[in-house]
Amino acid sequence: MGSSEEGDSPVTVRDESPLSVDQKREMVRELDGMIKYGGPGLESSTWTTFPGCVASFVRAEHDHLEVTLHYDTSELPGPVVITGPVDDDSSLVSQGEIPTGFVQLSAAHEALYEDLTDAAGRAVDPYAVTVPDTPFAQEAVDGVVTFVASLGVLTGESSSDPQTFEWG
Repeated sequence: MGSSEEGDSPVTVRDESPLSVDQKREMVRELDGMIKYGGPGLESSTWTTFPGCVASFVRAEHDHLEVTLHYDTSELPGPVVITGPVDDDSSLVSQGEIPTGFVQLSAAHEALYEDLTDAAGRAVDPYAVTVPDTPFAQEAVDGVVTFVASLGVLTGESSSDPQTFEWG
């Protein structure tokens, strides 16, 4: 496992992303604790990303970490298609067979998702997560669209426990 001082942690931010380096470091530290000590169902803090959009992580069953993004329908940058329940009267939300991927919303949304999965990967040493291409729109309820992706947390070679990042 690697070691790093707080000031030189290898966390960077992409040009388009709304997250700061400090926000990413905070995510990495919290996710590290969730992976080391938490069990299924444990939910992280929420972080504001774009206006009307917050991100969080949930420690799921079978060594998975879910990335969840809740987006106010009034703040969506464009139309969204959802396969699940639609209990929302926004003209931007409709039900269909192919759900909208979060990264399809804009280049900034793609950069944000890369930062979120990067934070998850940095919490697990060495970047031992499987990352789907995008969170997909799952439901629209009470004026909020929920996008979800499930990251697989891989285990270390000599142990069945996830290997986490060591902070100096």
